[in-house]
Amino acid sequence: MGEKQYLLDRTLESWKGKRIAVGIGSDASFSGILVDFDEEVILLRDVTDYAGNKAKELIVKIDDLNWITLL
Repeated sequence: MGEKQYLLDRTLESWKGKRIAVGIGSDASFSGILVDFDEEVILLRDVTDYAGNKAKELIVKIDDLNWITLL
């Protein structure tokens, strides 16, 4: 019997290459294209924060995420 694939892994795998938004802490949110993830972090590219600031890439620890949405 194969290793169980967790809901987060299945969902993030299906969202690769799509724009998502993430909430970090109580007041920081970012949107970007989901490039990759592992059990510790997610990697976004073409990132924009809630104030409109832009960045090329962002790495976020999964433990620091409050929420993730598909845009």
